[in-house]
Amino acid sequence: MGTNKKLRQEQLDTLLFDYAECKIEWDEYLSGITALGIQSPSEIDEYKDKAEEARYDYKVSQYQAKY
Repeated sequence: MGTNKKLRQEQLDTLLFDYAECKIEWDEYLSGITALGIQSPSEIDEYKDKAEEARYDYKVSQYQAKY
């Protein structure tokens, strides 16, 4: 994997984790992924699904840690 691809993937991962952990909201996540080249509606939907699943998993794990 090239350096640019690796850096782009790291940035996408950071956005995903920040969204999952409720550090940023959807509009910030969407702005970030579109700035990184995710433009088509189908790609955006795919990334939205991943982000929503990650956020759900994070919230479930936080709930389970409490109880």
